[in-house]
Amino acid sequence: MRRLPSIVIGAWILCMPRAEAFTYEVLFDDTLASEAIRLGRATRFEASLQSVLLDGEVKTAGTGAVSYDRFVINKLKIMQQFAFSPNASARLTLPLVGTFEKKEGKQLPRMISEGSWLESRPKLEMIFATQNNLDLILGLNLLTISSYDLNSDTENFKAKDHYSSVSMNYPHLVIVKHGGGFDGGFSFQFDAQKSRTVTKSTSLDEGSLSFEDKVYSPTTIAIFASLHPSFGDLFGEFAAIEASGGGNRIDSGIAVKEDYFRTQFGGMFPLDGKNLQLETRLLYKSLSYADNRNVSLETIPSLGLHIKLHFDYSLPVYVGLVGVHGSDGQSLQEFNADYRLQGVGAVAGANIFF
Repeated sequence: MRRLPSIVIGAWILCMPRAEAFTYEVLFDDTLASEAIRLGRATRFEASLQSVLLDGEVKTAGTGAVSYDRFVINKLKIMQQFAFSPNASARLTLPLVGTFEKKEGKQLPRMISEGSWLESRPKLEMIFATQNNLDLILGLNLLTISSYDLNSDTENFKAKDHYSSVSMNYPHLVIVKHGGGFDGGFSFQFDAQKSRTVTKSTSLDEGSLSFEDKVYSPTTIAIFASLHPSFGDLFGEFAAIEASGGGNRIDSGIAVKEDYFRTQFGGMFPLDGKNLQLETRLLYKSLSYADNRNVSLETIPSLGLHIKLHFDYSLPVYVGLVGVHGSDGQSLQEFNADYRLQGVGAVAGANIFF
């Protein structure tokens, strides 16, 4: 399950909708590029479970207002790859993310909000290999978010935000060139956008207010490379995300989110040959808010560190830790607000060849 942070300065802002799934990208190191390099073409099965606790805090100087946003995020992922021939394979990936969120203000009267929902991005990919060691991967993604309620409670009233379910699909393309000591290529994910309805109601009024929330999966272009020196395998990726191309907009038509980039660097280092290997990944996401009116804990810059130990003595399994840190305050001097995000989690899985 996962808890998403947002700004808690007023009751309406407290219940702002989310416009994009899987927002905390530094939690997940399994991108299109990293999977294309790591999974190859052979028949294999992979299953993993990841659980992360996120703690977000917003402090506003002058007023002394403090708000907290806390999440439990669980991700279950199953992948099956079939090799039909040396030059053709198919891959089916089924990730499911469950999120529980609790938001509360420090000052009285306190408002406490809770909600939980499920998200999934299943994808089907076809891998074709050419005679010159070039892999062409064509894929179709399906994004689904379940309907859910975000219930808020204070001493004086109760409120409920109902989010309708949403589903959309979009394609992607990955090209990988394999060499002796170097693999590299690029990936391109097309964008998709779908509207859902958010209905707000309170115990103070018999009526309700409904408005449109746009869920947006942005166009993403990435270049990546993997090196194979004698001491291990190194991987690097740089992705440019066109977040301003869709999603919610303010009255003047300007996108709430701005274009941003995401990078990850890491490697696999043998400790006992292939029986015991250490994998490390460092991920960074730049700020993605268009201006200071749209800052939230999910749009501030953030950093993620993933450390895994891979064991292959009898069964190829791995266990690891995930750490997340995000902060932003200097760019918000006019609001005197300080945004901080901390997170810690664990991951475990198995990767079996047939």
